[in-house]
Amino acid sequence: MLAACTHGPAATPREPGSVRFDLAADPANLNPLFAHQDAASVELQVARLAFEPFIDLDEKGRPQAALLSVIPDRKNGGVSADGRTITYHLRRAVRWQDGEPVTSADVLFTLRAILDRNNPVRSLEGYDLIDRATAAGRNTVVVHLRRPWAPAVQTLFSYGAAAQFVLPAHVLRKQLPLADAPFNAAPSVGDGPYRFIGWSRGEKLVYEASPSYWRGKPKVQRLDVRIIPDPSTNLTLLSSNELDWNLIAPLQQATLANHPGIAFEYVPTATVAGIAINTAHKPLDDVRIRRALAMSIDRHAISAKITLGKYPVTDSAQPQFSWAYDPFVHLPNYDPAGADALFDAAGWRRGPNGMRAKDGRLLALEYVQFPETATGVRAATMIQSELRERGVDVQIKSISNAQLFLPSVRGGTLASGAFDLAYVPWTMGADPDDSALLACRGAENYMRYCNAQVDRLEQRALSATNQGDRKRLYSQIAQQVARDVPVIYLFNARYIYAYRRALAGFHPNAFVPTWNASRWRI
Repeated sequence: MLAACTHGPAATPREPGSVRFDLAADPANLNPLFAHQDAASVELQVARLAFEPFIDLDEKGRPQAALLSVIPDRKNGGVSADGRTITYHLRRAVRWQDGEPVTSADVLFTLRAILDRNNPVRSLEGYDLIDRATAAGRNTVVVHLRRPWAPAVQTLFSYGAAAQFVLPAHVLRKQLPLADAPFNAAPSVGDGPYRFIGWSRGEKLVYEASPSYWRGKPKVQRLDVRIIPDPSTNLTLLSSNELDWNLIAPLQQATLANHPGIAFEYVPTATVAGIAINTAHKPLDDVRIRRALAMSIDRHAISAKITLGKYPVTDSAQPQFSWAYDPFVHLPNYDPAGADALFDAAGWRRGPNGMRAKDGRLLALEYVQFPETATGVRAATMIQSELRERGVDVQIKSISNAQLFLPSVRGGTLASGAFDLAYVPWTMGADPDDSALLACRGAENYMRYCNAQVDRLEQRALSATNQGDRKRLYSQIAQQVARDVPVIYLFNARYIYAYRRALAGFHPNAFVPTWNASRWRI
């Protein structure tokens, strides 16, 4: 039935020794300097194929030195006593795919590119705290911060608010200005396990194993990466062996459960999904209304019915595997009677038709979601029904994943604030820094939320050097946010990846499924 109703790409002959997977959207840019955030981390997935981070995380969340020979810390002298100086040692064996060595000059070139205001970099978080950076030889870079910043080691050139990778200076110096560089659509020189071969926009990308990769040439010779936004089409292609792996929604798993050639990988992730409430729109600037909305939504029922309990309910921005997660923080509980009382107290009373209004104005809200997420689409319908029971008229607007997360200058829905409520999966960093989401000027603060106390706590948490102190500060932040309710957190996703049993070595981490593509075998 599913195959009969789904119109997707036709079956194509498989290249020997190849792996095929899909992206939920066409990348906007292949230069990681200009990567956009989106719900599926599309551009990060392909960037990780061709470029190495300083520090990676394995499938269990353990830090692994990648481009670095050692992870800096105080014990090994990589981090100074005051936390302001970090010394990075690059691996000596790493070469760009054209044979040139990766050196400190590449790191410094990339740092200047990140900080160049002419380059439309999504986030400068952390990089804007760098006072100066110098080379101490071909393989050593010393970074001096203006003030201590606790996330620095885990964030710079790793998984931060906006993941960045070191770029080949000898290639890009010839392609200035970088915003218009041919490299943005054809990054032909990287230092990762795979070489970029081609991009048919809207259709597919092709990568081939790099013989010069420092860990050794990958066993899988070719990666065929298709662009397929529709979750049902992906499911059909996976079940017919046209794809080798795919992220699936919990409700889709039953379709594949009895497939003899399919196995599943369950991954605790750094993705925290919730409903962003646009506090710049009236009456959502009233905390009573926000709390009433939260009390109207049965989050545990959403987790149970839509994710079959695979995505546990959560109450803060911290992933539940994080040392900063506080299980004692709670948003307002599901309480329809309490929600009604708050709506009434705020002056929004039911009319004869059961819908709420104030001063002749209907309590009507626009809820945006993107169709590429089966879980998000189902959650939107359930939330719309629950809010209607409380007298709130919610209209659902479906916007593509790409359009939702574009910058405001390009009409991005979240960045421009063109919504009342929005389903947003936030991917948090390896460090528990959540200021990008909750600080007044945070790059991903789509709620337009601003609490001076939260801002002060965020700054203290970023400057503290003791993990215990930081844990207490993040707990205080989470408690205040739970009282203010700029976000109705739904769940901390535990992703389900379905993959062909013929594919060995497939072990996604909490941030990106392609982190260990060099170890895949088929």
